[in-house]
Amino acid sequence: MNTTCTSSNSSISVLISNLLKLGLFETIYAKSNSDPCSKANSPRKDPCASSPPPPSTPSVDRCASGDAPSPRKCSCNMPENNKNNKCTVGDRGKTGAGVTGSRTGRVVEKDPDVLPAGATNPGLLRYIHNAARYRLPQCFEGGCVSVKQKSKNNWVLGHSLSFSSVSPGGYKVLLSYVDKKKPVGIPYFVMEAAPGGQMSCEMRVGPSQSTRATIVAQIADAEFYSFESIFDAYFNSFTASIIAVNREFIAVHYLQAITEQISLGAEVVARGHVAELSSASAASRWVGEDQSVSATLGNRGLDLCYARVIKPYLTVAAMLEVGFAIRRAVATLAYEWHTDEWTVRGSADSDGLVGATLQRALGGKKAQLACAISALLNHPNDKFRLGFGITAAII
Repeated sequence: MNTTCTSSNSSISVLISNLLKLGLFETIYAKSNSDPCSKANSPRKDPCASSPPPPSTPSVDRCASGDAPSPRKCSCNMPENNKNNKCTVGDRGKTGAGVTGSRTGRVVEKDPDVLPAGATNPGLLRYIHNAARYRLPQCFEGGCVSVKQKSKNNWVLGHSLSFSSVSPGGYKVLLSYVDKKKPVGIPYFVMEAAPGGQMSCEMRVGPSQSTRATIVAQIADAEFYSFESIFDAYFNSFTASIIAVNREFIAVHYLQAITEQISLGAEVVARGHVAELSSASAASRWVGEDQSVSATLGNRGLDLCYARVIKPYLTVAAMLEVGFAIRRAVATLAYEWHTDEWTVRGSADSDGLVGATLQRALGGKKAQLACAISALLNHPNDKFRLGFGITAAII
C-alpha cells in the first residue's frame, strides 16, 4: 500500500535480473536524516518509498507471488526479484490491517530442486498479496545515482548518492556477499553504511535444505535501532514462519496448500508491552490461470487483493484495506505495462494519491545502465513529487 510501503534486449535483461538476485540493488536503510525513505520525502509519507528500482523482467509463476515453485504458470504474479522495499516486517499498512511483513520486499526464493518430488508448496504467508501489490509503483523523490561493481569472487561493492529538495542528500556504501555456486544463493549478506555512523545489515543462512534463517539489524546513534529475526520452514504442502522484532512482538505464520489453486493460512501476533494490540487473522488465496485473489481477515482489519492479466504485457490489480480499530478504509487501483525495453507502473487510491514510475535499461558494454523516473501527486494537499535515478552495474 501507499503508506507503509522492468529492459533492453534479452541479454541485458537477463544480466540485470541476475544482478538483482545477488542483492545488488537491495538496500536496508537505517534511521538517518539522509534516508530517501524519510517520511518528509514524499507526500505519501511512505516508509516503503525508496531509491529507484532497476528494470526487471517478469519470471515464471511463483504460486501467486509466493516464493515457492508451482506446477502451473500464472502470469498475474510478480517477478521473483522484487527487492526494493525498505519496510520492516511489522509494517501493516495505512489502516493497520494485513499480515505482518506482507509489505516487505525481501523474497526468499525456494529452488524447485530442493523440494520433494510431488510437493505442492504454497510459499510464505507474508507474500500472499504480492501478486497485486507488486503492481504498485515504488515512488521516490529527488535524484539518486548508484554504482555497483562486481568482483571476481562473491563480493559486490556499491556506492549511492541521493539528492532531494525536501531532505538532506546522503552518501551510502554497500557491501554484499552471496555464494553464486549454490542455486539458492545461501548464505547471503548485505551491509549498508552512511558517514554519520548509521549502518544496516541483513544476513540469511540455510540451516537445512528446507529452512531459512534471516537476521536484519539497523544501528543508529551507537545503538541498535531495530533488530529483526525471521525463521522460515518449507514442507511438502505447507510453510511456517516465526518473526520477532526487537522486544515488541512475535508473529507466527502458517500457510497450507489445500489444492493447487487454493491455500489457507493463519497468523497470530503477540505483543509484550501493549497486549491489546495483539491480533489473530485468517488468510486465503485462490489462483487461476490468469488471475489471483487473496484475503486476510482478523480482529484488526480486512485486506483484500485481486490481480488479473488483461494482455501478456498488461496486468491490473485492485486492493481494499479496512482497519476496524481506526474505522478507516482505503481502496487502490494499480496497473503494470511492460515491454522488452521498459516497464510502467501506476496507481490511484481513494485518498487522492496518484503515482507512476517508468523504468528502463539503457545498456552498455562495460557497465549496464538502468534509469527510473517517478511522479507522485497528492490531490488533497496539492503536492507533487518528481524523482529521477540512474544505476550502473560495472561488470
